[in-house]
This record gives sequence, structure tokens and C-alpha cells, in this order.
Amino acid sequence: MAREQFDDRRRSEGRGEGRGEYRSDYRGEGRGERTADPRRDFERQVRKLKKDFQKNVLPAVKRHSFYVSKSEMRRIKERKAARRRRRQMRKLGR
Repeated sequence: MAREQFDDRRRSEGRGEGRGEYRSDYRGEGRGERTADPRRDFERQVRKLKKDFQKNVLPAVKRHSFYVSKSEMRRIKERKAARRRRRQMRKLGR
């Protein structure tokens, strides 16, 4: 019985088991540490750039895509306000 325990322990020590260790611990990587995945980091950076583009760049591009005079902007705003008021009146049931 003692010989079987010794053989099991010796076999498990070779794989890093028995003491709660893994082979990666032997190579210097901690068990609780995460290795950086370059593909995941790249995808994360792409998502950040996409959000930044949608928030900062796209509105500026749309604003400058064609010229709208001040008077035309005023008329557009008035029409939007009238539509908004009509929608609110319908919502209130009047």
C-alpha cells in the first residue's frame, strides 16, 4: 500500500498535480493570471474606434456634407416643432 501511494505521488508531481499547481506555473505563468489575447485586444480597440467615430466624426461629416442657409435651417426647425406639437396633441387626445 505504501509503495502504491509513493508511485501515485511521484507520477502526479511530474505533472504538477498534487500540490495544486499546473504546468503553466512551472513555466512562470501564474495560474490566476490571464494571458493577453492579441485578437481580443484588437477587437476591443476596433469597437472603441467605431464608437468614437459614431460619436465625434460622423456628425461633423454629416453637418458639412452640404450647405444649408440659416433661413432654411430656421424653416426646418419650425416644421419639426410643429410636427412635435401635433404629435403631443394627439397623444393627449385633444
